[in-house]
Amino acid sequence: MSDYTKIADTGNGIITLLKEALIPELLNSPDQIGLCSPEDHGDFAVGVWLYDVREDTSIQDHEMANIDRNAQRYPSTYLTLYYMITLYLQSDLKYRAVQEHQIMGKIIQAFRDKAALDSDTFAPTDVPGNANIRIQMLELETEEKVRLWTVPNAAYRTSLYYTAGPVELQSTRVKSVKRVREISYRYSGKES
Repeated sequence: MSDYTKIADTGNGIITLLKEALIPELLNSPDQIGLCSPEDHGDFAVGVWLYDVREDTSIQDHEMANIDRNAQRYPSTYLTLYYMITLYLQSDLKYRAVQEHQIMGKIIQAFRDKAALDSDTFAPTDVPGNANIRIQMLELETEEKVRLWTVPNAAYRTSLYYTAGPVELQSTRVKSVKRVREISYRYSGKES
């Protein structure tokens, strides 16, 4: 099982959702949308940057999961992923701002309409068990947004900030267990 790929699968699921929402109405090619950092966005018109990963402490999984009759898996770790979505359009200056605003509006609409990623959204493989990953807009102060924008010699670009979670990473640790197969009762009571 390649459970460790769920962070990458979540990013790919977001990219898939953006491609469905933006192509062909607002962008020409699916190759214009991708995972990248703000300082290394290449030819992408829409860049999705995973800028933070945190453990979701609101989910405390302490119980072992049964794998089969003789084995149990240690508890999973649950994560919240933090994304910054930035536009890098190369269109004519007099149309660029309007096009950026339209794309931002469509992204917000798409994430609101499909707030939970289901296993059909993930690319390139189907990832069962991720139907509960929720996409939510993150409220940040302007100073924090500017701080996240760490591109030297480049002006801050208005970006959208979202969280995705909980993303479950199952433990690879397995414990062997022996099930009770037989119970014997002995009665040694004295009747009075």
